[in-house]
Amino acid sequence: MIEFGVIGVLVLILVFVMTRNQSTQSELKQTKLAHKTLQSQNKYSLGILMTMSSVLQNSFQIKLSALKSHGLVSHQDYDMANFVLENFQFVIVQCCQHNETVEVGIRKALKGQSFTIEEVSQFIARQPSEVRIPWCKNTVEGFVAACRNLVADKGKSAPKPAESSDPAEENNS
Repeated sequence: MIEFGVIGVLVLILVFVMTRNQSTQSELKQTKLAHKTLQSQNKYSLGILMTMSSVLQNSFQIKLSALKSHGLVSHQDYDMANFVLENFQFVIVQCCQHNETVEVGIRKALKGQSFTIEEVSQFIARQPSEVRIPWCKNTVEGFVAACRNLVADKGKSAPKPAESSDPAEENNS
């Protein structure tokens, strides 16, 4: 009698283990499917990010070249700004794919270059607050905003002196 009881308990344990194993395998399949789906979405998102950052980089470089051709950017500032914009996509990918900060991305881009991080910092320090403040955030959003403001039309951003609406009033004074 005790033997039947022991055999019955062992059978119940075996059924429990097999049922638990089946549910664990089912959860594993669901997890693998979810991982595969997320990996596919991440690949697609990275592709879009690369495309958009490439388009932005080209746009910013065109604007910078136009500013230089109009004499609105000095040669030294042009070289530094061009370096930053040439590495725009690289820095964005470093930040988004490798979870780096903008500073680390710039440092990686500086490897093998004639510029140093101190020169980049000094260049940014000479820029208007519309460039410095977003840059100091050290995030992708700040980097994009800083680059956009770096190539903003300098003629439009310069404040114009207040002018009188009627030149005859100035002569009467």
